[in-house]
Amino acid sequence: MTDVQVPDPTRAVAHPAHSTTSVPAEPRPTVLVVGPRADARGGIGSVQYVLEQHASALADLEVVTTHRDGSAGIRARTMAAGTLRAARRIVVDRPSVAHMHVSQRASVLRKGLLGLVARTCGVPVVLHLHGSEFLDWFDGLSRPARAAVRGLLRPHRLVVLSETLRAPYSARLGVPPDHVVALPNPVEWPLTLPPVDDGSVLALFLGRFGARKGIYDLVNACARLAPEQRRRLRLVAAGDGEVDGVRAAVAAAGVDDVVEVAEWLDRAERDDLLRRAQLFVLPSAAEGLPMAVLEAMAFGAAPLVTPVGALPELVHDGVNGTMVPVGDPAALALSLESLLTDDAGRAALGERARADAEAYAAPHWAARLASIWADA
Repeated sequence: MTDVQVPDPTRAVAHPAHSTTSVPAEPRPTVLVVGPRADARGGIGSVQYVLEQHASALADLEVVTTHRDGSAGIRARTMAAGTLRAARRIVVDRPSVAHMHVSQRASVLRKGLLGLVARTCGVPVVLHLHGSEFLDWFDGLSRPARAAVRGLLRPHRLVVLSETLRAPYSARLGVPPDHVVALPNPVEWPLTLPPVDDGSVLALFLGRFGARKGIYDLVNACARLAPEQRRRLRLVAAGDGEVDGVRAAVAAAGVDDVVEVAEWLDRAERDDLLRRAQLFVLPSAAEGLPMAVLEAMAFGAAPLVTPVGALPELVHDGVNGTMVPVGDPAALALSLESLLTDDAGRAALGERARADAEAYAAPHWAARLASIWADA
């Protein structure tokens, strides 16, 4: 695929001094973006926030919300109203591009039908796939259902989160390889403060509580630490989902002195913790490219993660973080012990993590996204 240069709307066009003919500026593309609210919980909401903050300088955006946090009734009404509004905007406005965030299951049906409307109207479709379990979900469908998904998802460009995902998505969905684009998730570049050295180590877990994210393995690992390591570690686990289940697991393991369980944090609360954290732990069983890991690395926290999804492209064991096997609390405990003991090594991992995360900074990501829109 050939990169298409996207005009910079902030840059004036220079003309020779003797020229009297004005050159009209290229029109800005109009992009209909369909997905969650920018303040929705989870990685797609974080991506949408960055998109609205940074890509609006490169295109005229109209955002249609099809998901928001709240009760089942609120979510259903948002989904129905947003889907109808998006279809109407495609038919009436004929935007330059329709950009649709997709996870899996019902999201595939909604965005697939909107894609069908867009193709009928001659509007190019960019599908942005985020679902960490999409491939497993797709493979578990019946043959007719897989054929139906392929028929619905026929985008002009398919955006996936890593290079390693391009081939499997192309093969499963029948999208030509040169129409599948790897675009890792972005991160807002934060200002950091010098860490406060009080002898303790602050580690964070941020995400939806449940077995898939490995939170119970992490609680188990904390219980395996030696007493001197437990005295140094303070782990704040914040999220939604199985909050009561995690609190019960912490109590049953007897690690109340180590693990603080909090509910979902807003952006300011999260960033305050990330500025003070030295470790970020996410021992997931399945991921795409988790925004929380990118955000933690940008703040200089050393990541301790599992080799799932696109994480092996981001975190390199012993270089800018630590890798542990999936579902292995004993290995997780050994890695935690090593990171708690080696202060200089832990700090070096965090410094390298922040340096490596700069490649994912939001302005670069927005420019790449605009080139994908132009190419579509």
